Amino acid sequence: MTGHAPSRSRWVARARCIAGVRGHSFLLRASRAPILALMCASGLPIAVAAQEGLIRGQVVDAITRAPVVGATVTLASISEPDRDRVPQELADAEGRFLFSGLAPGIYSVRAVSLGYAEGVESEVTVRSSRATFVLLELRPEAIQLEGLTVSGGAFEVPTEAPVSSTLLSATELRRTPGGLQDVSRTLLSLPGVVGGVDNRNDLLVRGGGPGENAYYLDGIRIPQINHFATQGATGGALGLVNVDFIRETEFYRGAFPVRFGNALSSVLAIENRPGSSEGIRGDVTLGASEAGLTLDGPLGERADWLFSVRRSYLQFLFEAIGLPIRPDYWDGQMRVEWRPTTRDRITFVGIGAIDDFDIVSPESGDTENEEVYQRVIDNDQRTMTVGATWQRLVRGGVLRLVASHSGTEFSFQDLDADDAVVLRNGSTETETPVRLEGDFRVGEVGEISFGLRLARTALEVDLFQRATPGSSLAADLRYATTLFSWNPGAFLQGGIGVWNDRARLTVGVRWDDVGALDDGGSFSPRASTSLRLADEWSLSLGAGVFHQAPSLLSLSVEEDGERVNRTLEPIRNVQLVGGLAFQPGPATRFTLEGFHKRYSSYPVSRDDPRISLANLGGDYGFIGAEPLLATGEGRAYGLEFFGQRKLTRRLYALGAYTLSWSEFSGADGVLRPSAWDVRHAADLTAGYRLGERWEVGAKLRVLSGRPFTPFDSVRSAAEFPITGRGVPDWDRIGAERTPAYARLDLRAERRFDFSGWNAVVFLDVQNVLNRGNPIGYLYTQDPAFPDRRRPIDGTALLPFFGFSVEF
Repeated sequence: MTGHAPSRSRWVARARCIAGVRGHSFLLRASRAPILALMCASGLPIAVAAQEGLIRGQVVDAITRAPVVGATVTLASISEPDRDRVPQELADAEGRFLFSGLAPGIYSVRAVSLGYAEGVESEVTVRSSRATFVLLELRPEAIQLEGLTVSGGAFEVPTEAPVSSTLLSATELRRTPGGLQDVSRTLLSLPGVVGGVDNRNDLLVRGGGPGENAYYLDGIRIPQINHFATQGATGGALGLVNVDFIRETEFYRGAFPVRFGNALSSVLAIENRPGSSEGIRGDVTLGASEAGLTLDGPLGERADWLFSVRRSYLQFLFEAIGLPIRPDYWDGQMRVEWRPTTRDRITFVGIGAIDDFDIVSPESGDTENEEVYQRVIDNDQRTMTVGATWQRLVRGGVLRLVASHSGTEFSFQDLDADDAVVLRNGSTETETPVRLEGDFRVGEVGEISFGLRLARTALEVDLFQRATPGSSLAADLRYATTLFSWNPGAFLQGGIGVWNDRARLTVGVRWDDVGALDDGGSFSPRASTSLRLADEWSLSLGAGVFHQAPSLLSLSVEEDGERVNRTLEPIRNVQLVGGLAFQPGPATRFTLEGFHKRYSSYPVSRDDPRISLANLGGDYGFIGAEPLLATGEGRAYGLEFFGQRKLTRRLYALGAYTLSWSEFSGADGVLRPSAWDVRHAADLTAGYRLGERWEVGAKLRVLSGRPFTPFDSVRSAAEFPITGRGVPDWDRIGAERTPAYARLDLRAERRFDFSGWNAVVFLDVQNVLNRGNPIGYLYTQDPAFPDRRRPIDGTALLPFFGFSVEF
């Protein structure tokens, strides 16, 4: 596929899979000492001074963001929920509260106030090193019906999105076995979410591709959350967001409200914590692939700051085990919050990364590494986003003015055996949006929201692609241009509770326009409703239209000085989602949801209309740099079951099963299994706390086989000497499947608390069963594989040791 580098650019996926096989003994030897240290830690005699922790927090109206003065806030230990003495505080004039003198551990915090439903934060970790911040958002409620309790307990369900949404705390993000403290990998435990190859952070949600997702950081949209991202999609190699910053995340798997635009499958909204108000605090961390430093502290009495920097060490590991690739990255993140008055809050956010990738010649005779060296393209990137939000409390509501700027530099290059250029892409994408939004209460149980948006997007690109035997191009593509586009948008949404708030209806509409398209306007009406059938049962429904603009790289393509893709249209997706929820207790919930998604106007290749961009984006490199037609169609549908038990006393667990179909067509309109058509996906995650210091967890993931398109033997034989890649037989899209996939991950951690500082030591072991798990195939001319297919195995048995010291 033009600009796609299929299989060739799986450098991280391939490298870490190889690391799991070839470097297995090296990794075991390298990690033996810290593993033994972790195993012995529970018996280590350490003199520990008295430790105390703090919880600072605020109670606010979930709609207007105004403080809920006088709210009653109670605190309970997770391990001792039934003890007689329960600490209690009243929220002050700014809605703030404080619990001091707490023993380190995990607590639940609850807030109640007349006219509001109960608010709960179920897992709050108290440390001796710093105060923990808790934000409790209370939803207005009507007078309760007799015998009907309106409380979600530990499960908060957004009224504007009652289906397909999940709220995850910082504690839940960190402790997922196999998650490596990476947001994207943690989300794989949820229903309807499937990853790409083992060592990419692609989010494939309900049969959609990796380019159909949107990401927000403190209300600022960021173009990607991964290092070494795929241009034209949103997947990548490793997480860019530092989980030490995160307060909570909200993930929408579909049917998301109209305030979120330019996305088809999912929205991930990350909210960061404020900095310390007690003085400068810090955190030194060694993770699975990088080491990092986080610092935070106060700026006077009404401001605070956070800052972090991280550096990878994968390049040293890969060199040590003899791999020909050297991925190297830095990333940084900052946040400043200023509260000049009790009604104003101004937040500054920044995140960025430097990604460099080197390739070195392998030793002669190492056939597999020689093929890796031949396939891999040079891939260097620079990315950053900075933004600010001014939130102003007004009568009956809140206004937000949001401005940001994002920029990403991509540099790709591919040479043949004679060092002649096969592919070169030097491009810089920028986006500068400004938004004004407001949320207001109407009566006791009504609300209305609006938003206006104007964004300037630009792309400066110098691109060359040779029309090789495996390319879809009819001739070489070469152009250099600068593209500008003004993209306005607006939304309006209203919601109301009826039958004493037993049922709720939300209706909204969104309008967007893409200035770089001849016909870039789109309307997106959406609606959702929920009905509380009884104390334990509820029924929800969501429906709507969703649009997403073609990528800037696709819109920039020129032939003879003319932009050839300006006649494309925003991709359209119509969704219908229904769900039934059963909550037998405050910490346990089960849901059953069904979904149906219908796609239209999906771009397909003009020169090879069998190929839809819907099937691409799960590799390194870029997609969409070719002439396209807006004639593709698709559909995805299925059922999801999800059960979750929040941490109570010692145990937490969540299980998910998804049965789904994903099909897309080329220009012929014939639907075929997409690259993301994983019919069965089952996940089971559980953990247990052994006392107050130890926690162990396990995660089991089982998937049915992934679609695989066989190679075109004639074109592959001609392509391989030039690029080291095979060529899929596009007449047989998804005709075969890989074997079923099964992986068990384990995690153990030990916490140490001292006076004024604490530490966490963890061991994360991926694929404990050391199962092969082929997740695809590469074309090869190695005689050891007479069928010309070299399996791409998933991660082998691979232990990771890490620690975090907070002070």
